[in-house]
Amino acid sequence: MLPKNALAALIGAALACPLAALAAAVAPTTTDDLPRITVTAIGSAFKFDVPATVSVIDRQKMDRHLVADIRDLVKYEPGVSAVGTAGRWGLDSFNIRGLDGNRVAILTDGVSASSSFGFSTTGMRAGRSFVDPDTLKSVEIVRGPASALDPSDALGGTVRYVTKDPSDYLRDGKDVYVSVKERYSSADRSLGTSLTLAGGTPTNGIVFVADHREASALNNKGDIDSANYLRTRPDPLSQNTTSVLGKYVHVAASGREDRVTADLYRNNVNTDVLSALGQAGTTRLLSDQANDRATRTRFSVGQRYANIDLGIADRLEWDVYWQKSETESTTRTLANVPSRNATYDRLYLSNLDERLFGGKATLFKSITGGSVEQRIAYGMEASRTTPTGDLGGEGRDVRTGTVSSNTPYMPENYPLRFFPRNDTDRYALFAQDEIALLEGKLRITPGVRWDHYAFKPDMSDPYYNSSFVQDGLGSVRKSRFSPKLGVSYAVTDTIEIYGQYAQGFRPPLYNELAVAWGTPRLYGIVPNPSLKPETSKGVEIGVRGNGDLGYFATSAYYNRYRNFIYGGYTLDRSQWPQWALTQNLLIVMQSVNFPKATIKGVEASGGLRLGAFSDLLQGWRIEGNLAAAKGDKQVIGQSGWSPLNSVDPLTAVLGIAYDAKTWGLELLGKGVRRKSRLDTSTIFRAPGYATLDLYAHWKPIESLELMGGFTNLADRKYWDWGSLHGGVLTNVATGGGIDDAQVRNAQIERLTMPGRAVTVSARYTF
Repeated sequence: MLPKNALAALIGAALACPLAALAAAVAPTTTDDLPRITVTAIGSAFKFDVPATVSVIDRQKMDRHLVADIRDLVKYEPGVSAVGTAGRWGLDSFNIRGLDGNRVAILTDGVSASSSFGFSTTGMRAGRSFVDPDTLKSVEIVRGPASALDPSDALGGTVRYVTKDPSDYLRDGKDVYVSVKERYSSADRSLGTSLTLAGGTPTNGIVFVADHREASALNNKGDIDSANYLRTRPDPLSQNTTSVLGKYVHVAASGREDRVTADLYRNNVNTDVLSALGQAGTTRLLSDQANDRATRTRFSVGQRYANIDLGIADRLEWDVYWQKSETESTTRTLANVPSRNATYDRLYLSNLDERLFGGKATLFKSITGGSVEQRIAYGMEASRTTPTGDLGGEGRDVRTGTVSSNTPYMPENYPLRFFPRNDTDRYALFAQDEIALLEGKLRITPGVRWDHYAFKPDMSDPYYNSSFVQDGLGSVRKSRFSPKLGVSYAVTDTIEIYGQYAQGFRPPLYNELAVAWGTPRLYGIVPNPSLKPETSKGVEIGVRGNGDLGYFATSAYYNRYRNFIYGGYTLDRSQWPQWALTQNLLIVMQSVNFPKATIKGVEASGGLRLGAFSDLLQGWRIEGNLAAAKGDKQVIGQSGWSPLNSVDPLTAVLGIAYDAKTWGLELLGKGVRRKSRLDTSTIFRAPGYATLDLYAHWKPIESLELMGGFTNLADRKYWDWGSLHGGVLTNVATGGGIDDAQVRNAQIERLTMPGRAVTVSARYTF
């Protein structure tokens, strides 16, 4: 056992990182170099039994931090952030250790989220935020492609959503559970209601969770309320979100567990895009009205056999699932075209549908006895993804009344197919063995995963009739073995050191291989059938401890990527296809492979339970974390390295909390360093900032729980880098190219985050 003062010293060292950062944050600064970091309390618990950095956000933490979306969910998570823009398109996905979009796996009960896809303000867009936090009982975040049991294309990491079970609410003697939760937030003037119903027994029960939320535009610190591109206030917006989760679980006397799940999600957004109006150019918008609908439907069935005797396995799990994700957008603009002395009433109709069918089977075998113990897991996974999408519409000459789907009434001849109908098949075999030596102090976990990927386009699809499509785009098949190795050693009962090596493999998706589009005198995108898979090799080392005094965890990592896929790369005019030259485009882009990219960083977290020092301090705790990373890439045709923009600036968090039996308070400080490392001088460099948040919870009677949050108490003006660099959703093609937040007519004040806001919630259990 490590002496108490030694453990306290290690915890204190972990906490000293955010404290030092906070000291820098409150030092005198300029407007462009505000507080140098982030300071906040830990919003999750770390797993101590795996040779990697894995954190878990439980239901209680989500409730007490009043989580309503993925940005709230990871607000205090070191090395993790949410990406996406304010306004019409909303949040997209997660950034983990500098990688975002489709490089982060998002699994809901083991089922992968649909792909991010997006370009053009009137084209097709689809994010990956298709989950309601109120349906979740926990969220697990894995940094990097650390586990052979997870997809190897999770180069950034994996976010695992685990939905609620009947046994979370049912107990022996309590066969019915009913609760209602109401929530309000002034940040977007949202009102939400959540209803939870459960019935049966812990071994034979059913649960339903239904949630409905209505909101306006997320507030900001802008003050110009004009109806044109100079606007800095949010665009007028109304949205509503509805979700329903139903799950039945039966546990037989033999230990076999049967599970059936239905999960429905729908988000509807209406936006008056005033910020797009009045900008001079080849086309000047006089009106822009949009409606966007995102829906997801998932059904899954599975079984868990806890006690089987097959010789090759003593436990078995299998799941089969079907999922449909769909994003539909309707955009109506009134467009003045000066060169034609005409005004057109244009209607754009876009639809992106992605259907997923698949299954996974995993067998487990434990070998005990003697000086070596093993926990072996192996299995297979197979799935088919079928995406379809098109952009249709028509335009009407306001003066003549003539209606047409072709130019000049529309920017292009509609309908358009940006990619062909295709099936994308994925197959995987995996195996992992946790070997325990020295009475369990030393654990060695080798693993390997083989992934096979097949992109199979329908060659008869109308897409191939487009002038935008180049020759050579056909079936693409790729496969690769990805080894993993983790090692951990328990120095004492409370201190552990660990290290891991992991490889990742991400083949190009349909929206990287095949996207083709062009608008005369503007920009175009050409497909790249020669795109190579990107691969990664990463190492991480760390030390962590957990005891009566508190906990700490520190780690350092280095990840190297080859054939790094970069969407929106600007082609030299000599590389343009003939159709692009004919249309006199301004810019032509393509998804390409950059030779190399690297990301390295450090993370530290710690918490002190002050009651361990004195009975007078029972219930008090101090927690904090810090994350710093640096990313670079090699660009085609350029010597040297340039910054990788997707890497978040340095952040640190520090907080103090008190929990009594029926109530508690938590004060969190957060600071972020100025985003100074960017690959071009024309991009806005978000200044550093520091914010203070206060949370409170109170349970006056057993059946009632009240929660409140007061965020950005100092009413600071700041920009969140995840909103400025919005990942795939806001970039031309598939990430990296032109960013909505960085185009010339964007008013940067419109992209500020909310000022002081209040969120309250009440849950009553019948």
